[in-house]
Parts: sequence; C-alpha cells; structure tokens
Amino acid sequence: MIFGDILWTEGKVNPSGIKSLVYYIPKSDILSFPTIKNEDATTIAEAVNYTGNFVLKENKHFFSLYSTQGKGSGASETFGEKDCKMFNNKVILSFPDITDEARNMMKGFVNANILLVVPLPQNRFVVIGSTDYNVETNINATTGDAAGSAKGLTIEVTAPDVTPFPFYKGTLQLADGVLNCATGVFTPDDDSDI
Repeated sequence: MIFGDILWTEGKVNPSGIKSLVYYIPKSDILSFPTIKNEDATTIAEAVNYTGNFVLKENKHFFSLYSTQGKGSGASETFGEKDCKMFNNKVILSFPDITDEARNMMKGFVNANILLVVPLPQNRFVVIGSTDYNVETNINATTGDAAGSAKGLTIEVTAPDVTPFPFYKGTLQLADGVLNCATGVFTPDDDSDI
C-alpha cells in the first residue's frame, strides 16, 4: 500500500450527490474488465482507479437508468474480520414511477448479477460491482401516500469489493454512442449513412 499526506484546501469546491443518469449492464454481457492494482500499485491512482475499458460481448451495451436527483446516494462501508476486511460499495437510486419498464426491471434485477457505473459531480464515475463477487439488488415500489408524495421504485445495489468506490476513466458503449468517463463527453454514433 502507498501512504502519504491527506490534506484539504480551505474553500475548495466540493459538490456532493450523484447525477440523475446512471449506467448498468448484466455482468454476463462483459467479456473482460478493466484492471485495478492492489499490493503491486506504484501510484495511488493505480490503487484506486480502473485502467482500461470494459470489453463487451458483440452487440451488447450499457443501459441508462434515470434516478431522481436528491433521492439517490452512494456509500462505501467496511465489513469483515481482521486481516480480511473489505468494502461494501452501495448505491441507492430512485425511479419516480411504476411503469411496465420499471416493473420489468424489478423482476430482472433482483436475481441478476449486474454492474453499475454511477456518475458523481466533477466527472467521477464509480463502479459498483467487480469480477470477483456477485452484486445484490433489492428493489421496493410504492404508490405514495398522498397527492404530491414520492412514488416509484427505490433501488438498492450492494457489491463487495477490495477497493472503496473504484473510479472508472474509460469509455462506456451505450445504445446510441460512447460516453468518455474521463471527460464526461458523449459522442453519438455516426448516423451519416441514414
């Protein structure tokens, strides 16, 4: 492990929360994962950030999932016994309706092994899920209790990992283009042949 000073600049801009569009894919659609180093890391960045890209099976892509901003959050919590401690990386998302698509997602997610890439402010993308451990998803739906009250789905995804909130700086293949997670720039597919 690499140790060093951890300092804070007074007055530094420090936005919190998660963005309103997250990305997911069944882990079975991933051919290979980007890499992250542990004891062999020579820099802090190597120890906590993925290097490379997700390589997907042919004709597969990440899907988008809307989450009401201000209703979702992430957490990384320590668990385990001495000398075997790890982290549960978690995210809670909120979808504001009970549509056919949302209920279909409920049926599929609860017993599936999915991976999420969750955008934070400042172009930080957190991976919830790893090659080594299954992801657990719990989803609850509510109609709300009064006019104007919150309704829809609460989606909780938990993934054990040796790295707390690993960041991803590669690309995500979406249905209609590619998202560069290092810059936050989306490049649509070339439609010039249409």
